[in-house]
Amino acid sequence: MNTLFHNGLTLPLSDAHVYQRRGIILAYRNQEPLHFTILRCQEGSEVQTYFGAARVDSIQDFKTIMDYGDKFEIVNSWFNCHQQRLETPC
Repeated sequence: MNTLFHNGLTLPLSDAHVYQRRGIILAYRNQEPLHFTILRCQEGSEVQTYFGAARVDSIQDFKTIMDYGDKFEIVNSWFNCHQQRLETPC
């Protein structure tokens, strides 16, 4: 199994750590589709989950997500908060 080390993060390049929703195209870069991508990276003993847009199996795009991608947990928390807002304030 190959592993990507970048920006203090470790990303095993396997289906358990890299998820690309190839049926969902978020945008295009140089006429190549960018797909919704989730990366589960190890940072020391913790696992951090980042998401962004990437071409199919593009290591350079994965590095960009590791540099600039949003942490999935934060977005998930925000989404859950807004879902519950009808019932109680966050």
